[in-house]
Amino acid sequence: MALLALFALLIAAFAGLAAGRWRALLPVVPAVPLCALLAGPLAGALAALAAIGMGAGVRLHRVVADDTAQGLPG
Repeated sequence: MALLALFALLIAAFAGLAAGRWRALLPVVPAVPLCALLAGPLAGALAALAAIGMGAGVRLHRVVADDTAQGLPG
């Protein structure tokens, strides 16, 4: 189960990094309680972890884009 959670976090973070928009989280966030309701609390926790990972990927995309736009130090 831990390996599955890490894999979901990795895939979701990569998807957030590729999307780069907060609007990409809109369909993901409402799916978390639905997943918990239909598949159980473990699947709901896994979905919440994936949503958090996607949000982190979007934030990382923004940080890299801002750093690139300002120019790299050095």
